Amino acid sequence: MRQKPPAVLVLLAVFATLISLVPIGYLLFRGSQAADQLLAEFVRPRTFELLTNTTLLVVSVTASALLIGVFQAWLVVRTNLPFRNFFAVAAALPLAMPSYVSAFGWVSLFPGFYGFWPSWLVMTLTTTPYVYLAVAASLASGNFQAEEVARSLGKNRKRVLSEVTWPIIRPAATASSLLVALYTLSEFGAVATLRFETFTIGVYNAYRSSFDRNAAAAIAIVLVVFTLVILFAERKSRGRVGNLEPHSGRRGRINIQGRFGFAGGLFVFAGLGIGVPVAALIRWSFIGTSSAEVQRLFDALIATIGYSVAAGVIITAFALAIALITLRYRSTFARSIETSVWVGHALPGIVVALSLVFLGANVFPAIYQTAWLVMIAYVALFLPNALAGIRNPVSQIPIVLDDVGRSLGQTKIQVLRKITLPIVSPGVMAALALVTLTVMKELPATLLLRPTGVDTLATRLWALTDASFYAAAAPYGLLLFLLGGIPAWLLNRQIRKTIDATT
Repeated sequence: MRQKPPAVLVLLAVFATLISLVPIGYLLFRGSQAADQLLAEFVRPRTFELLTNTTLLVVSVTASALLIGVFQAWLVVRTNLPFRNFFAVAAALPLAMPSYVSAFGWVSLFPGFYGFWPSWLVMTLTTTPYVYLAVAASLASGNFQAEEVARSLGKNRKRVLSEVTWPIIRPAATASSLLVALYTLSEFGAVATLRFETFTIGVYNAYRSSFDRNAAAAIAIVLVVFTLVILFAERKSRGRVGNLEPHSGRRGRINIQGRFGFAGGLFVFAGLGIGVPVAALIRWSFIGTSSAEVQRLFDALIATIGYSVAAGVIITAFALAIALITLRYRSTFARSIETSVWVGHALPGIVVALSLVFLGANVFPAIYQTAWLVMIAYVALFLPNALAGIRNPVSQIPIVLDDVGRSLGQTKIQVLRKITLPIVSPGVMAALALVTLTVMKELPATLLLRPTGVDTLATRLWALTDASFYAAAAPYGLLLFLLGGIPAWLLNRQIRKTIDATT
C-alpha cells in the first residue's frame, strides 16, 4: 500500500493549485454574468478564424521545435559533432531573448516580415531550446550502456534510436513539447508584432477596443478548452521513465558522416535565433543617440533581478512539491493537481493579470499593487515551466530508496531531505534557472500588476518600443539578453559536463 505524502508537500501543492485556478475562476465568474453573450461569441465566424490560426501555429511550432530540439540534443550529446561545447551553449541562448524582442528584430531588419510563416519562424527559434534542454539533460543522465548493448546485439542505428533511445527521452520530449505548445498558445508580444491574429490577440482586442470583458472571457474560455485537449494528448503520449542506473566512466560517441555539414546547419540556426535580433539591437543602438537614463536603467535592472530570483525560488519550491506528490504518491488527487496547474498556463498574461486585479481590488486589498500580487501572477503563469524541468529527474529516482530510508528509522521528511533532495538537486537548479529566465522576460502581467513607479527591463523596453523610441529601447534589450544569458548558460551545465566526459 502506497504511503501518504508528507503534509508539507500537500500544503504547498494545494496552495499552488489554488493560485493556478484563480484565473479560471475569474473566467467562470465572467461567463456566469452573460451566458448568452458567451454562446454568441463561441459561434461567431471570427472565433472560428482565431481557432484555425491558433491551431495552425501551435501544431506547426510544436512539431518543428520537437524535431529540431531532439536532433540538436542528439547531435550535441551523443555524436562526434565538431565544436559541440559551443553548440551546447548556443542552442540554449535563444531562451535569453524575449520572443517580442526577437520579432521586433526581424521586422526592423526586414520590412514586411509579417504573417503566419514569420510567426512560425520566430516562435520556433525561441521555443526550440525548451525541447533541446530537456532532451539533452535526459540523454546526459541516461544509461549509455543500454544503447551499447543493443548495438552489440546487431541492431542498427535506426532501431537503437527507436527502441532504446526514444523510450528514455520520450517523457522529457513530450513534457517539453507541451511547454512549447502552451507557450505558443499564450504568446502575445511576438504575434502582435508580426501581425498574425491568434486567440491572445482576440482577447487583447476585446479588452482594448470595447472593454468588453465578457467577450474576452469567452475567447479565453476557448483557450482553456484548447489546453485541456493538448493536456489529454500529451498525457496519452507521455510514456513512463524507467529507473535506470547512471552509466559511469567515459562514454563513446557515435561517428556520423557529414558532421561538419550538421555543424554548419546548427550554426545557421543559432544565427537566426540570436544573430538577427542582436544585430537589430546593436543597429538601433548606433542610430542616433540613445536617450536611456543610466539611473533608470540601473533601477530596472535591480527590479528585474529581484523579481526573477524571488519568483524562481517560490515557483521551484511549489513545483518540487507537486512533482513529488504526482510521481511518488500517485492518486486521483495528485493527477487533478497536475492538470489544474497546466490548465492555467495557456491563458494570456493579460487575463491572468486582470483576474488578479479583480482579486486584489475586491478580496485582498492589502496586496493590491504590491510585489506579492506580482509573485502570485508569476506562480499562475510559470509553475508548469518548473514542473516540466523537475518532473523527469524525480521520476528517475527508484521508489525503493524511500522504503530503505524508512526501514532505517527515518521519517518522511528526513528521507526527503537526506535522500530525495540531494538526488534531484541538479534538476531543481535547472528548473530554478529556467523560471528565473522566463520571469525576466515576462511582460503583460508585470505591466498591469507592478507597484506604481517600478519598472523592469521588459516593461521599460516595451514602453519605449511601443512609442517607437527604438534607439532608447536598445540598451534595455541588450541588457535583458545579457542578463538572461546567465541562467541560459547554467541550464546546460550538466550537458557540458557530459560532453567533457565523453570520448
